[in-house]
Amino acid sequence: MRKNNVIINTIIFVVIIIFLNLVSVSIFGRLDLTKGKIYALSHSSKDAVRNLEDRMVVKAYFSKNLPGEYADTRRIVQDKLSEYQAYSKGKLRFEFIDPADEEELKAEAQKNQIYPASMRVAENDKLEIREVYMGLAFLYQGQTESIPLIQNTRGLEYDITKTIKKITSAGLKKVALFTLEPEIPPQMQGYQQAKSVHQSIRDMISDSYELSVTDLNEPLENVEALIFTGIEDSLSQMQLFNLDQFLMQDGNVIMFQDRVFADIQNQKAEPIKSNLFDMLAHYGINLKVDLITDADCGQVNLQQQRGLFRMSTPVSYPFLPIIHNVNKDNVIVKNIEQMQLIFASQIDTTKTGNLHFEPLLYTSHNSGLVQFPQLDISLDKYMNKNLKGMFLDGPYIVGGIYTGPLTSYFNSGMGKADALTASSNSRILLVTDSDFIKDGAGAGAQGNLEFTMNAVDYMVSESALIEIRSREVDYKPLKEISSGAKKVVRWLNILLPSILLILLGIIRYRQELQRRKFLGELYE
Repeated sequence: MRKNNVIINTIIFVVIIIFLNLVSVSIFGRLDLTKGKIYALSHSSKDAVRNLEDRMVVKAYFSKNLPGEYADTRRIVQDKLSEYQAYSKGKLRFEFIDPADEEELKAEAQKNQIYPASMRVAENDKLEIREVYMGLAFLYQGQTESIPLIQNTRGLEYDITKTIKKITSAGLKKVALFTLEPEIPPQMQGYQQAKSVHQSIRDMISDSYELSVTDLNEPLENVEALIFTGIEDSLSQMQLFNLDQFLMQDGNVIMFQDRVFADIQNQKAEPIKSNLFDMLAHYGINLKVDLITDADCGQVNLQQQRGLFRMSTPVSYPFLPIIHNVNKDNVIVKNIEQMQLIFASQIDTTKTGNLHFEPLLYTSHNSGLVQFPQLDISLDKYMNKNLKGMFLDGPYIVGGIYTGPLTSYFNSGMGKADALTASSNSRILLVTDSDFIKDGAGAGAQGNLEFTMNAVDYMVSESALIEIRSREVDYKPLKEISSGAKKVVRWLNILLPSILLILLGIIRYRQELQRRKFLGELYE
């Protein structure tokens, strides 16, 4: 009888274990105590897989003999895919494949746009070149999208969710980039010197949207958002008209535009004269003719003679403000820790007409202005100076969003009968720095690229992706304190351990005296 009970209890235990394993496949939970919840899927990622209409298969092509620095990549990817699978209600399945030496699997990986990467591996006292696979292929309704190489798991959730949304959408939304640069011929696009100054942002946008380049000499059609990269002169009447008509269609424009042209090499600055500012003023958008200085700023390298040698010395340059002060209530910027501006001007918010203005970017409280006509940008007067003591007038607004109805700048409609005369709800996001998205300038700052991608997502109503793009941040500066406070902290670090040790010795000495007194009284 006892033996039968043992068998029955064992069977019940096994059934319970099997049941719990089956339930755990579809029910998933994770306690994430990190500030940005970087180890748990965001709501937008969960929704992306919950709303799958058909089965999706993810093939993870990963080599088993990965170099040491990538040893954890496979496990992290597997954990992340397990979460997606758990929230997909059975619609998403994944499998890990090691092509290794099987030519058939290598051909399959290549067909799915996954290619091996050559890596130098030092093992057993020898250096060898090893080909490894670390990519994901997404198969859905006869379509294939891929993440060819996962070297860094930072931003992995964003890449996966973006790919899922891309492959399940009916078609990519269209974004146009205005630039007066000559278009690069296809045969020259592989050469470094032929690349656009906006190549980084063009590559990022092309991953998620159908990107076209325009000079505005032709009307914009079926475009969700226009990125205006800035000008240093006037536009032709046709270019201005096409921009105006795009806005009259309730268009969305992300504008990076300087008000002052500054030449750092020759230490000269002068206002930009353009008919664009007349049109913007007609809408209620005004940029002041000034340059902002900020104690929280980037550095330039100054060549100085030291004896027989010329040496490069980094010097803080207040015309390169670093932006930490953002509107935390706006999804575009609330998770971005740092951005870099170069020769920016302030936005005049006193005359916005019928538009609603929401500020996004502010300089620090230790900011100042260099105003027209004295646009002096020389470095000499800022060298070896206490910049925080010099600049006490901030903060200033250098970026924001205008939303609302507009009336056309062209009353005559340029002689076109179908010209629109007003819009009901246009949006213009303005940053007063055209270098913000240029390679070799602002685009070298990760925060600038994140801001631009967030702005595009916001303008084309893809705000769900913004939630996960900036969840992982590296920049965590210490809070700035005054010079007096620094001295107090320094002396506390020097003296406090000694004082505590002396106090501890006194306490122990008094305890020992009390103990001896007690023993003396006890044996008298």
